[in-house]
Amino acid sequence: MKNVIFVIHRLGAGGAEKSLVSLMNSLPLYEVNVHLMAIDPTGIFRSLVPSGVHWVDAPKELICQSARITSRLFWRNTSLKLVLLKIFCIICCRLRGKESKSKRSHDQFYNDFWKKIIPDYSDYYDVAVSYMDCVNYYVVDHIKAGRKILWCHNDYNKLEYVASYDQQYYEKADYICTISQSCKDSLVANFPSLENKFKIVENISSIKIINSQSDITDEMVCSGDGFIDDKRFKILSIGRITEQKGFDYAIEAAKLLRGRNIEFCWYIIGEGPLRKSFETIIQKQKLYDCIKFIGIRSNPYAYMKRADIFVMPSRYEGKSIALDEAKILCKPIVITNYPSAKDAIIDGKNGIITDISAKAIAKGILELFYDQNLCKTFERNLKAVDYSNQRQVVAAFMGLIS
Repeated sequence: MKNVIFVIHRLGAGGAEKSLVSLMNSLPLYEVNVHLMAIDPTGIFRSLVPSGVHWVDAPKELICQSARITSRLFWRNTSLKLVLLKIFCIICCRLRGKESKSKRSHDQFYNDFWKKIIPDYSDYYDVAVSYMDCVNYYVVDHIKAGRKILWCHNDYNKLEYVASYDQQYYEKADYICTISQSCKDSLVANFPSLENKFKIVENISSIKIINSQSDITDEMVCSGDGFIDDKRFKILSIGRITEQKGFDYAIEAAKLLRGRNIEFCWYIIGEGPLRKSFETIIQKQKLYDCIKFIGIRSNPYAYMKRADIFVMPSRYEGKSIALDEAKILCKPIVITNYPSAKDAIIDGKNGIITDISAKAIAKGILELFYDQNLCKTFERNLKAVDYSNQRQVVAAFMGLIS
């Protein structure tokens, strides 16, 4: 039996977090002895971690490196020494010039300070897996394992990391997994000498789990967000409220749609650092009746099933789990033309791909609003394809650790 440890930043809402939980629920636990280290072990996916998984506490130094200095997580785990180091790093990071930033990103800069004080983990594993980019350095530097697997969940070109710095870490890994062909191409372009190490392991989408949870409406009924009783045309988006996800385009697109005098409401499930600023914009532009940030939902599938369309206005993506889930639930889809968009949607056959702009997104939405026959065509085409990849993903992962 293989002893495998997964390391991840958090278990809150997010595609990588959901993907890891789905993978752990799909692995043959009679063949793999799974351990999990989550730097922040709280979040909506914690309850979905299989009972057979062994929890491992993250070292306090790693927690303090990763957590915001204003967070409870930081202050529950800190000491005077760690507080002083954190403050020192914050000041140094703000004072960095262009030359320093060209050599190391923010995470890489922090890593050089903290790796000297973060202790090595004492236990030995057959396989150590870093399941998010931000913990790659910890797994390489501090976990003892016969094989190390790192993950990159996005187009590397869209991340803030400096490739010359990551080269030294990728060289020490046995494999670097990513989630789509376009993401792999991006890695190869940045690290051509390591091409043989890059492997595609997609995020898991389980038809059985998604369909069963889409019929459970308890959370939606009790939420008070108005979705279940809303008779208007319902648009749904899901994602962290960050620049990557393009919800500023959604706000502007909602303004354009309102100008067309159509009855609609755009619901956005997710949480993130830009939520408050976006809600301020919505209030100032008096859009609060037609676009709503409703926060995290542990069961977004009930919302997805009852939405009229699913829209993803992202600036970039790797392989979106939320998009795969919308396909499984046969929702008419509008996405932007980010680099890997054509890996996910065939424009005009099972969805619409628009330019990355509010005007283009609004146009795509209007096309589906006015053309119900097109919506039904997309639904039929989506229904005809099995988008579940559970067996293939498990087989690919087991091949890497065997």
